[in-house]
Amino acid sequence: APAFDWNTKQLFLYMTAHYKTKANVLNQVVLWDHIIQRGEPTRLSLKNQHTKYYFWDDGNGLKANDNITLTLSMNVIPNAGLLPISTVPSIHSFSFPNEYITKNA
Repeated sequence: APAFDWNTKQLFLYMTAHYKTKANVLNQVVLWDHIIQRGEPTRLSLKNQHTKYYFWDDGNGLKANDNITLTLSMNVIPNAGLLPISTVPSIHSFSFPNEYITKNA
């Protein structure tokens, strides 16, 4: 079904990283979000994107972590009614590097 129908005002897309640490079974960090208004182009080019928010790795749980999962989710903001949350069925898992690179380095 198309994301935009007669009752869709906008789409709120967001990407989260999910990972385990010794301290917490589930950690979730929002890396990026984007709003698409009705009438705007719905095709996005996300090449060379940077995180939109400061990325706090509480306890260095991401550094050298072998199982990070990225999930893209979407909230449909209707003109009236409930606010459904959908997860895009495709996920991507990867390992994080042993060292962090900062803008100031």
